[in-house]
Amino acid sequence: MDIKTLKYFLQICKDGSFSKAAKNLYISQQGLSKAISNLEKEINVELFYRNTTGNELTKYGEYLKNKGTTIVYQFDILTEGIKQMVMEDNDYLKIGLSYGVLNALPSNIMEEFNNLYPNIMLSLKEYTDFDCEEAVLNGEIDLGFAIHYFNNNKFDYNFVKSEKLYAIVNKKHHLCNKKEIDFKDLKNEKIILNSNKSKIHHNYIIKCLENKFDPIIYTQTDEMILIHDLAKRNEGIGISIDFAHTKTCKINYIPFKDKSFTWDIYMITKKNGKDNKNIQLFKKFILDQVPSNNSQILHIL
Repeated sequence: MDIKTLKYFLQICKDGSFSKAAKNLYISQQGLSKAISNLEKEINVELFYRNTTGNELTKYGEYLKNKGTTIVYQFDILTEGIKQMVMEDNDYLKIGLSYGVLNALPSNIMEEFNNLYPNIMLSLKEYTDFDCEEAVLNGEIDLGFAIHYFNNNKFDYNFVKSEKLYAIVNKKHHLCNKKEIDFKDLKNEKIILNSNKSKIHHNYIIKCLENKFDPIIYTQTDEMILIHDLAKRNEGIGISIDFAHTKTCKINYIPFKDKSFTWDIYMITKKNGKDNKNIQLFKKFILDQVPSNNSQILHIL
């Protein structure tokens, strides 16, 4: 007799019929009947009277029901206790990532961390740029991968890497042959970029204001593919991250003349918080694995 079959038997007792029990157990009625028949053969007694209902317990069935309920209860306590011990032996690290960051990091980097530190269980969740910062501040996550700019009075931070930003220009557009895009070139152009939930959006507006003009935001979206599609249709100039480029003959990706207009990834934790050993190990692993492509000095608003 195994615990699985015993649970099958008790489910029949609870539901009062084989058909209802089979449905609740997510098995076929035929499979359930066979399991009970094999149990009866094993213990060499009948558990149910074979009458029109087929669900009335024999005295042996009543005995098994009474004793079996206690056995299953104790077994569940035992297995739950072991699971709890395993959880206590493993440490959990909650990581938040701004949308797009995973695509910018080396592939399988989180899996490689798990292989190196199997007792540290990573919990990953993606956020909009501003929500990622908020999740760090309210303790929802232990560490966030955030995009600059952010308030350095609220966070401790480590630079991870920088991605170039490009103007996506249709080849029929009058700016398509420029080697570099100056922000002043975009003064009267319709711009397609990420929504105001993203740092790209806010950083672009800041650059336009620094160049003394208000941008014409034609479309805002959280879908990078839509930015590319609209640029392909020459409905405006898109703003794209380097790794999001797609091969197409309809558009050109033109870098910005202002080299400070980039998409910069940082690891952030709450200001003056005490990083536990797991956070320290994770930070060191990321910084060792991700080649810093910029000797960036952060000037945070």
